[in-house]
This record gives sequence, C-alpha cells and structure tokens, in this order.
Amino acid sequence: MIVSVPQDDQREIWYANRLLVLLHPKEPFRLWAQQFREPGEGAEELHAAAEHPVPFMVPLLDEPDTTWDWIRENHFLLFDTALWSWAPDSARWPEDRSWEVFEDWFEVEFLGAPWDIVAEPLHSTPPPREERDWD
Repeated sequence: MIVSVPQDDQREIWYANRLLVLLHPKEPFRLWAQQFREPGEGAEELHAAAEHPVPFMVPLLDEPDTTWDWIRENHFLLFDTALWSWAPDSARWPEDRSWEVFEDWFEVEFLGAPWDIVAEPLHSTPPPREERDWD
C-alpha cells in the first residue's frame, strides 16, 4: 500500500537526510555545570537546566553499528559542542575529553530521521567560537 505524504499549498514536506541524536547529561556533566550558576540562581534551577539533552543532527547512515562508529570517531566534536553550550571559554572545559569520559558524561539517544515540515529552506549558521582545527 502506498500512502502519500501530507502536503498543503504553502509547503512540501521533506525527509531530512540526518539522524537526530540527543546527548543526555549524566552526573559528571551536571557536577561540572554547577560552576556556571548565576548569582541568585538556585541549585534546583541549574540542575533542571543541566538535565536538558543536547540535540544534534548527524549523518543518516545505513546501519546502527556504522552510526555508533561515526559517534565514536566524532565524539570530540559532540563533547566540545555540549561543553561550549555552557562555557564558550575552552579553558573551563575538562582536559580529558576522551571517548571513555564522553561515555561517563553523556547517554546517547538516537531518535531517527526528522521530517522537515517548515516552508522555509533549512540553513545552518555556525555559533561564534574561537578558531579550532576539528580534524
């Protein structure tokens, strides 16, 4: 049975060639994030903020094992971006950002490929950051 994708006059719905991945902070990340508590901000507020997962779009690959390989090979980019979202100054980041530490700090959740139902074209804008060699 073939089912058509819902459409309307204002937009076409597209299947994005990305996989949505969430990094769920674990206790080591939450402990590290406590140093960024704003004056007057309660510990509960900070803890709640540090509970929010960090979303990423990564390549949509054929096999789960291949996706895990990609995550392992690029964990530093995911790790650094999650840290940057709390502290743009990399001097405040933990020195050891190995795969083992990444696994201690985050639980990885794969959500699947998203449907893009917004009429405007998708575009990306890099956040302001210091020059860095990501290779």
